[in-house]
Amino acid sequence: MGDMADSLHTQLDAHPVVDDWMPDSVMPDYQQATVYLGRDDEGELVATFVRKNPAKLTVAQRLRRARFALRGHRLAIMYVHGWNDYFYRRHESEFWESLGIAFYAVDLRKFGRSLRDGQTPGYIEDLHDYAAELNALRDLIVREQGEQVRILLMAHSQGGLSSVLWVNGERPHHVDAVALNSPWLELQGNRMFRILSTPVVQAYRLAGGKTVMPMRDPGFYGRCIDSATGGDWDYLAHPLVDPSRFLPRAGWMQAIYNAQAEVARRLDIRIPVLVCTSDRTMLQPTWDEAMREADSVLDITAIRQASLNLGDVVTLATIRGGLHDLSLSRPAARRRYFAIVAGWASLMCWRRVISAHGLHAALDAVEHAGVRTAEAGAGAVTNAGAGLSPAGTAGAGSREGDGPASVASDGGSDSADSMPTSGGRANSGTDDAPAASA
Repeated sequence: MGDMADSLHTQLDAHPVVDDWMPDSVMPDYQQATVYLGRDDEGELVATFVRKNPAKLTVAQRLRRARFALRGHRLAIMYVHGWNDYFYRRHESEFWESLGIAFYAVDLRKFGRSLRDGQTPGYIEDLHDYAAELNALRDLIVREQGEQVRILLMAHSQGGLSSVLWVNGERPHHVDAVALNSPWLELQGNRMFRILSTPVVQAYRLAGGKTVMPMRDPGFYGRCIDSATGGDWDYLAHPLVDPSRFLPRAGWMQAIYNAQAEVARRLDIRIPVLVCTSDRTMLQPTWDEAMREADSVLDITAIRQASLNLGDVVTLATIRGGLHDLSLSRPAARRRYFAIVAGWASLMCWRRVISAHGLHAALDAVEHAGVRTAEAGAGAVTNAGAGLSPAGTAGAGSREGDGPASVASDGGSDSADSMPTSGGRANSGTDDAPAASA
């Protein structure tokens, strides 16, 4: 079978229809809405948007949202997941919602809530096609939050690669900055390895786009996450889709290669970009306990080098001891990751100060999220009320390394004159990560 005969034939609707919100099938107190994108050879294409039920917001969360709105802008997060994934990271949504920032996520077509019978999980032949659901989610956020909303696009792994193509190609309105969590901008190794291995992918592609590639997942990353095997989370206990169904296929791999080659030729993203990675890569065939504080999926050095091709304003941040998904790291690294993103976004995206009191309370909560962490800290007493002094020095309740955090009090100024300064191992041009150990 030839290459062209096996290609997906996709027909996308010019104006995707979005259903009304309904109770989420995965997380209590959340809602989901289905967007109808069109069809391909495998049937109807849908994506699914997820948000917290507005009726379940606390009084404090509603007041913080209202305060931002009264000062001229609403703030929002737009989250895009990675490969073999969907949105289930409740602790991530709750962190931003606790700060008064509306959080929206998408399950892309053929992932999670959006996978339909007869479809090949995660299969796509052009990452640019995800623009349909990303545009639709952006439009929904603007409808719900208003024309003055400022959106921070957050994306992880393959979602990061898809997202930068969207931002570069579409110049999406209302999206003011991009924060990437271990984005898959380059193949493990380097650009030359991708170039040399391209003929191999193309050879498998000749047998059909859905031909399975001989790429084995040893399961080390899942072992780092799952509370049953020493991780902090029980998210993987009841997967929405059997992970074994997500197989690397030649057409999908070619789409990844094409997207990474586009990044290597340099993009022209004209809004600020933050790229966060772990400080260590461990790509190896045998288990090592040190993987619990490293990226065991992607090469962080290759990511950091490729990130300089994204645009004119790129910030690199290293999260010491971080996992591939930095939001699922152990407590100290997890706290550091959220602190850096929140502080950077307040400066580079929203130009609105997040209160120190609220930020430290949110960081305490996200640090103690997860099954193992909650059990270990059941008797601990946290001091979430203390914050940073106006001069930026650590107050009684702050943590060293909470990073580029806002320094306003809850009733403080929200003007550009009060913007925080950046910090915390962030830089805009040097790669201070160690070499990959793969």
